Amino acid sequence: MYRILLVLITMLVSLPGLVAEKYKGPSAICTTRDGGTIYVVNRDAHEIAVLSTARDRIIRTLTLEEGFLPESAVLSADGRTLYVVGGAHRGRVLAVEPATGNVTKTAAAGHTPMGVAISPDGTKLFVCNQFTADVSEYSLPDLELTRTISVVREPRALVVTKDGKYVLVANAIPLMPGNFPEDPDADIYVAAEISVINVETGETKSIYLPNGSGALHGMCITPDGRYVYVTEIIARFLLPTTQVERGWMNTAAIAIIDTTKLEEECGGYVNAVLIDDVDLGAANPWGITTSAEGNTIYVAVAGTSELITIDAVAMHRKLDEHAEARDGAGLRVEVSDDLAFLAGMKRRIRLPGKGARPVAVAGNSIYVGMYFSDTLQKLDTTQLRPTEVALGPRPVWTPERRGEIWWNDATLCFQHWQSCASCHPDARMDGYNWDLLNDGMGNPKNAKSLLLSHKTPPTMWESVRDNLEINGWDTETQGIECIRTGFKWILFTEPDEEISKDIDAYLASLQPAPSPYLVDGELSERARRGKILFEDPRIGCAVCHPADTYFTDMKMHDVNSRAYFDRTSYFDTPTLIEVWRTSPYLHDGRYVNMRDLFSHGIHGDTLGDVGSLTDDQLDDLVEYIMSL
Repeated sequence: MYRILLVLITMLVSLPGLVAEKYKGPSAICTTRDGGTIYVVNRDAHEIAVLSTARDRIIRTLTLEEGFLPESAVLSADGRTLYVVGGAHRGRVLAVEPATGNVTKTAAAGHTPMGVAISPDGTKLFVCNQFTADVSEYSLPDLELTRTISVVREPRALVVTKDGKYVLVANAIPLMPGNFPEDPDADIYVAAEISVINVETGETKSIYLPNGSGALHGMCITPDGRYVYVTEIIARFLLPTTQVERGWMNTAAIAIIDTTKLEEECGGYVNAVLIDDVDLGAANPWGITTSAEGNTIYVAVAGTSELITIDAVAMHRKLDEHAEARDGAGLRVEVSDDLAFLAGMKRRIRLPGKGARPVAVAGNSIYVGMYFSDTLQKLDTTQLRPTEVALGPRPVWTPERRGEIWWNDATLCFQHWQSCASCHPDARMDGYNWDLLNDGMGNPKNAKSLLLSHKTPPTMWESVRDNLEINGWDTETQGIECIRTGFKWILFTEPDEEISKDIDAYLASLQPAPSPYLVDGELSERARRGKILFEDPRIGCAVCHPADTYFTDMKMHDVNSRAYFDRTSYFDTPTLIEVWRTSPYLHDGRYVNMRDLFSHGIHGDTLGDVGSLTDDQLDDLVEYIMSL
């Protein structure tokens, strides 16, 4: 089937006038109040497409600043200003006139701004910055930065409560130790959190989601302001990965928060409901919104390129029944393990194209952005039959782009439960320890980032495979060992040679993001002092992490990190490039931050004389390493 698809793509590419080498990449959609116009953030094209919903035609295109990578946008209540956030590590907020595309104001933001929202009274703008792990607050209409509030980790979406008192922020990845305790009866909890910001005081607290919650991408608030819905993956990381059926490894869910109970002990958390079917996953849910009345929930599912509709009234009725049962029995009743909970309440619509990500409602229509296909899928709210709206010429997918598509495509997995991106978002890591079958059972390891994996073999913690590619084979014509075994033992399907080669090209094309610890792209004064310590032979860091080979000697070392479940004392030396992004640290993820690793870790002789450093020197050293 995959070869047939590739042949069809090749045929389409050969047709003159129908294809384009540049991508649009619709990443966000916002609408006018009357639903007559929608603004589509084309991330990869660095533009905003303005579409008339009456004609389903692009009436104009707003070209943004050269090199500005937009992520999301929100429209002011009067419709006169479109606030666009983006800019990657040089994060900014642009105030744009929708009619002309003129940028009237610009403000600095943090590293990789993602979600954006305006307070109900129109006086504040909130932006979540993914890699500085904070939220920027601006006063409107002057767009002046008033304060920055720290949250947890990689915030990607936010909403403001209807009374304007709270901002809820979806942190995409957990920030917790990942190692398993030696006591088999001890609990281990690793999950992403929702930060609740008190707008008046700036204080924050966390809403804790079910164990394994992560990949929080989409967030919306109901029209009446009562509930907040958040899309997530629930990783079943406590189980060995012997199968994938019935959500054994990953399930897709929406978490539900009651905003009337934010000040209670539970933080307003109601429950999380699974959106999969018993024998068919809905991997990697992304955007989420509701109908104008709030009676229906719409979820864009990126991994399976679907739209899921949920009867919100029936869902809450059933949740209330479960809550009554819980209270009556004195027990907490979770529904996040029940694949049949939404039976009869949801509908799945397969969409043409690849990568269903943003979703928005305009009038009586639903629009879903297909990120990789450069199209919108429009569905009438009653008929739910998709029709395609092209955002530009049909794209030509290079091998790297095809590899990215396959990486995110859960239809390659048996029963569609997960994609490669489920455990390696953006080809990095998810923050969990997984007990994979490549090195036997019963010895979980922390998921590794695949950045520079082709250049820094081995690719597994125990070096069970020497390289990402098959040893001695020409990678131009042959497959990839890790990718092939990943298909077999994680996606539980037979690998396809052409798809494997595309994924290889995608992974090899990855580039590190600039560290948020840099100052104007340069090492800080503290980091420069740390660099001297790092390169000092007495300290010994550079012995195993030489700069000229991506800060790894690509060898196995015993650094006294062997834990109860391990069967060896020797583990791969990982690259330190982008290590600021890969917490928790060591092969079992026991340390949340680098300072704790140096302060409390038990190290072998291979790490040199780190123990002689003062606290200030350790801070300098950590600053340098986190700047790489």
